[in-house]
Amino acid sequence: MPQSEPPSFHIRLSAALMKRIKLAAVENDRSINAEIAARVEGSFEISDAERRRLREALTQALAILDKGASK
Repeated sequence: MPQSEPPSFHIRLSAALMKRIKLAAVENDRSINAEIAARVEGSFEISDAERRRLREALTQALAILDKGASK
C-alpha cells in the first residue's frame, strides 16, 4: 500500500520572522520545515496546570503594574 505525503500548506511570514526561523533552524541543526513543525508542536505541549500557573503569575504581574501606574 503506497504511503501518501503528509498534508502541506503555504504560509506568509514577514522577512524578519523568516530570518529568525532560518537562524533557529541552523542553531538546532534542523531544516526550516522541521524547525517550524517543532515550534508548532511545542505550542501544544503546555499542560492545563502550567497554563493556569502562568495565567495567575501574569494576573499578579499586571496587578502590580496597575498599582504602579495609578501612583
